Amino acid sequence: MSERSQQVLLREMILDLHYRLRLADELFCDAAESLVSAAALEDWNSRSEALRKIGEYSRALQVIHQDRCRITEGKKAVFPAELPEWVFELPEGEVTARLHLERLHTIAAGLELALNRELLRMEFSHE
Repeated sequence: MSERSQQVLLREMILDLHYRLRLADELFCDAAESLVSAAALEDWNSRSEALRKIGEYSRALQVIHQDRCRITEGKKAVFPAELPEWVFELPEGEVTARLHLERLHTIAAGLELALNRELLRMEFSHE
């Protein structure tokens, strides 16, 4: 495969990761809404649903991160451990869940920056 073809393929792979991050943004919004609802309702079902959505968001980001590591160089993200079902029983359980979700969102922002940096590097290396 020619170098030009490799560059085109790499660019398309990076753009695919960008697209998947945009889809993960929807998961973040769903998880955040569920978390707010769980805090207001204070019932087991809404809390369980919020934790499920946070976990779904985390797993999506982990897959995107793994794929990014396969195609580009860079630092590896450290994902927080999955929240246990009993997290809301802790004195600051809602705060813990919110901070966990914020940490995941920060990782997503870092992934986006890394992908943007790689795209810019590719653009300027051709000039």
